[in-house]
Amino acid sequence: MSIANDAVQGTPDTTDEYEEMIAVLDELIEEGLRKFTGDGRIRDPDKEKVRAEYMKRTEQAIRAKRQVVKDRHLQEMGRTLEALQKNGEIEV
Repeated sequence: MSIANDAVQGTPDTTDEYEEMIAVLDELIEEGLRKFTGDGRIRDPDKEKVRAEYMKRTEQAIRAKRQVVKDRHLQEMGRTLEALQKNGEIEV
């Protein structure tokens, strides 16, 4: 997986990569919420489209974070299962 300033490509291979992706999504969510509701709120009625776009992008980042957290958990469960199989503790 690679995380550039403007793109994320591939699937995370390690827990650290998942954590890095989650940290990036947390930043996006925090900035989106700040622009939508906080001190950085876009208040100009002429820029309502921009405000709505921040809301939409924040919502997408929240959904993406949920998926990344779920994927990380599944990967961890898979590794645990493999270790148990390798040690002969369970058979699948």
